Amino acid sequence: MAYNVLVENDVETPLSDGAVLRSTVYRPAADGERFPVLLTRTPYGRDLSVNSAYFNPATVAAEGFVVVLQDVRGRFGSDGDFAPSEQEADDGAETVAWASRLPYSSGKVGMWGRSYFAESQWRAARRTPRGLAALASGVCAAGNADHGALFRGGAFELGSRLSWGHGSISLETIRREFAADAARLGRETAAWRELDAAFADGSAYGTLPLNGLKSGACTFMQSFIVPSAGGDPGGEASEAWNWPASEPVPLATLHIGGWFDIFLPNTLDQYRLQLEASRRDPTVPRPRLVLGPWSHASFTGLFPDAAFPGGSAAALGPYGDLSALHARWFRHVLAGGPEPEMPPVLVYVLGENRWHGFEELPEPRGQRELFLGAGGKLSDTPGEEAAEDYDYDPLDPVPSTGGATMHLGADFPGPAEQSRVEDRADVLTFTTDPLAEPLTVFGEVTARLFASSSAVDTDFVVRLCRVAQDGRSLAVADGIVRASWRDACAEDGAFRAGVPRRPLTPGAAEEFTISLWSTACTFAAGERIRIQVTSSCHPRWDRNLNTGARALDSSDTAVAHQRVHLGAGTPSRITFGVLG
Repeated sequence: MAYNVLVENDVETPLSDGAVLRSTVYRPAADGERFPVLLTRTPYGRDLSVNSAYFNPATVAAEGFVVVLQDVRGRFGSDGDFAPSEQEADDGAETVAWASRLPYSSGKVGMWGRSYFAESQWRAARRTPRGLAALASGVCAAGNADHGALFRGGAFELGSRLSWGHGSISLETIRREFAADAARLGRETAAWRELDAAFADGSAYGTLPLNGLKSGACTFMQSFIVPSAGGDPGGEASEAWNWPASEPVPLATLHIGGWFDIFLPNTLDQYRLQLEASRRDPTVPRPRLVLGPWSHASFTGLFPDAAFPGGSAAALGPYGDLSALHARWFRHVLAGGPEPEMPPVLVYVLGENRWHGFEELPEPRGQRELFLGAGGKLSDTPGEEAAEDYDYDPLDPVPSTGGATMHLGADFPGPAEQSRVEDRADVLTFTTDPLAEPLTVFGEVTARLFASSSAVDTDFVVRLCRVAQDGRSLAVADGIVRASWRDACAEDGAFRAGVPRRPLTPGAAEEFTISLWSTACTFAAGERIRIQVTSSCHPRWDRNLNTGARALDSSDTAVAHQRVHLGAGTPSRITFGVLG
């Protein structure tokens, strides 16, 4: 370590409207010297333990940086009222300018952090504040509101939204709202604990209508979170979410994502946005990208049903941990230090279980289609004309089992074992013969399903699984389409605004396009590829009631009879890129 480190608490940033934001500052104990400032802004409490392998403020400061961790407006030590994301552009820009003027600042500022911390970077950057020169954005929420952040294929991201609102935000809003009324604070805190227990055992997610959650929820949940379940993709909320990353920024950028992260498309799109900008304008630095076997909250590479050796953020192959990578990259882009000795793009390939380096994220070298067939076959050519049926009951939905999730309770993210899902009568499976040689699935995975339903609206969920030689089936990637939004998702499974909702004609077969997002996964010789088809994944996505009504304000349900059509005339299939 180059320096001893001073830690200063409650360092104040006065804003132009009179509000004061407060930070904890880690800085080298070196009077008279000036250093680049690395700033992060959080709603979760600035002194919340930071994953030291991801970014350790003390060790990074000891390398010659001023590290500032700030509570955003209306949270913990900072003044004002919290309105999610709305204030982060202006407040962030003012904070960056303030940081560039600190007496121990070199005048150059980089921003770092993951999730909301990352979204706040993009919002501040859109204001082009003085001094801002770099963003290190991890598992970032900005952009793609309708492709996994708020909605997916037209369905609402129920589990992550309820979990974030209740688990990450509510308790502090209760403390602030009722700080002057001890009796009311006690009652509201007790109600929060009761609701917390219901999230832990899963019963809260089963509430119908969802508006029923309001009776035991705090003001924040009542005002911001529960009503969002009644919105439509493509609306004002989506536009506000997309805005920060809708245009490139003229800055050095480092993008960090995970194959099981709830915001994976955001990370990939932000990287590609910056890459295209650098190709058009040589003054825009080429972006860097790290994609690991990580979920939104875990960077260990370890999951209950699978482990990815060498996949921890604590050791990126021979390149050290993510914290050290941050320090080396920031030293290069902010202080003219040497370029980090690692590839510009670092990708962990699942199954193969090792890191691959590239100059830029490659496109697949080929494409493969596998067709769903009668008797649960999955093969390279369409089989005979046939159909497979099942019934979907919204009162008995298929439980979320792994995937790119972030839920309170015992539902873990990642490549979960699928036996309890695949044993259900409302889940169809289609499986290849054992592979004769290894196959690396790389990039976008898309399903095109020909199906009909007895309902006027319903959902279709498709999941890609890796079946080991011992028969264990592990989820790799999945996706959903809400049937009434099928036209808006028709191109590649990603929702596009401006296309109206359209009910189903009961019994009529139609084509549904479902994006399973992206992956990098090697299937070994002897393993098999499996596709699941079903109509729910709860509580990850809100249940379709099969009636055309919304779960927010209706508890009426109908059982839908679903039919998946197979064969050359209705070629239900999965399409994916291959590498090598």
